[in-house]
Amino acid sequence: MSNVPKFQAEYSENFKRINVGGIFGGTRSSGVEATIYSEISDFSEALQSPQPNPALTVIKRKIECELIIDPQQLISMYQWLGQKIKEYEKIFGHIPSPEEIQSKQRRPDPQQ
Repeated sequence: MSNVPKFQAEYSENFKRINVGGIFGGTRSSGVEATIYSEISDFSEALQSPQPNPALTVIKRKIECELIIDPQQLISMYQWLGQKIKEYEKIFGHIPSPEEIQSKQRRPDPQQ
């Protein structure tokens, strides 16, 4: 007979799926506080003129939740995320950093 207790899992009545647009937070003595937000582009104002004006696009950020993560869970999440990144890149290829993307956007296109 095993000394490991049986685990049961169920979804909270407050469960929701969040498309993460970003994360913001800081280090605390208890670990890390991380605020998760989503983003959506609102084109309604940009499309209210005869000629659509992209400058009038508004990015709406919705603060979805805050995570308080203790140091042991930080390590666990770090290892888990690292493994998931390796798996993703093995299947789909290198994930460019924001700096790599920005660098490519500044570089003139050699095809022009």
